[in-house]
Amino acid sequence: MNIDELLISLRQIAPQLATSYCVVNGAIMPLNEVENMGCKDFWLLSKFSMPSKLYKYFPNTSKIEDGKEINYSIQALRNNTVYMQTPNEFDDVYDSDINIDFLEYERLRLTEYCRRCKIEIKDSFSTVEIGNLLIQALFTELNATGSFEPAFIEEPRSENEKLSTKLFCLKLTKETNRLHDLGPALANVIRSDYEQYCLRLKNTFRTSCFATTPYSQLMWGGSYADCHKGFCVEYTILPTDDRYKEIYLNLFPMVYCKTRPNMTERIAKFQDAEITMDALRDIYFHGALRKSIDWAFQNEWRLLLPMGQKNTSDFNMEFFPITKVFLGNRMSPKKRYEIIEICKERNIPYVGVMRNPDVFEMQDCRIKCDDCPKYKSGLEAEDNKAQ
Repeated sequence: MNIDELLISLRQIAPQLATSYCVVNGAIMPLNEVENMGCKDFWLLSKFSMPSKLYKYFPNTSKIEDGKEINYSIQALRNNTVYMQTPNEFDDVYDSDINIDFLEYERLRLTEYCRRCKIEIKDSFSTVEIGNLLIQALFTELNATGSFEPAFIEEPRSENEKLSTKLFCLKLTKETNRLHDLGPALANVIRSDYEQYCLRLKNTFRTSCFATTPYSQLMWGGSYADCHKGFCVEYTILPTDDRYKEIYLNLFPMVYCKTRPNMTERIAKFQDAEITMDALRDIYFHGALRKSIDWAFQNEWRLLLPMGQKNTSDFNMEFFPITKVFLGNRMSPKKRYEIIEICKERNIPYVGVMRNPDVFEMQDCRIKCDDCPKYKSGLEAEDNKAQ
């Protein structure tokens, strides 16, 4: 059963059941079974089910940067590299968006600041009550000393916590001076904390995305391959080669589902601490590897790595060997020639793709590009036009 048949099957499941299932590497699985695996077992599932080949679609378009024309697709082909991007650059704005509920976050954050002020909080207290207790303590200290900081009498558990308290007080002072009202000022600072933390979580890692087929008409037809004008690269997985160990260990399939896990309590506690491997796995498993069921046709695998160097040139990562290149059927003869020459230089097999006459997907072209009269005449016409 292919991915399209799986999607049809999933849509036929009663709506109440649809929220209980997910698609992982083309297989329908109970969502609770996947979530109960934990990160370690999911990692084992990933290695057990990893395809022998992965594919990446490239638009083969150029950009002007610092006055220079750069084609990152060509660079990736020549250098056998993939670009590690942040989720903020994805076409799906909700991709890798960890579900942190603001109202729950607000309560947890107010409770945390109360703990640092040694204000006793009961579980039965409402968020408003907790906020009022904190406001009262901060207001009292501000009147007594002219500063919020002395209210935080609990010994910080780490240097990060100490610095976060100082930052909170600075932001609160600035906002209070602007609004002349401590209540709304506190609410604004909590909202700002929330928004900045959500953005920071997205920037904790970088990723590169891969498909499991070079024949997806949707992938060829969209921005990934510039509406069939780009190309698709085949990579062969080498699980036992030590040169690619880091890559192999950090490749995972996407979990396509209808529901989003609430990560608020689990993630909020890491806000003022160093990101641990456990926290990073949670971010991966419940954020970076979760996507709406609407995207299941992509059957995507992702290479995930923690955010490292700040120089963007360092985000080009050497990947598994390129073993074949597929050329889009609307690629111009001139660009097709350029790709073919690179393939010949690097001794990489290549093939054109064409529309399958029977089903809505692409297939290998029966005629080699070098022998295709349409390609030869098109190349000649472009040369004459240039002259």
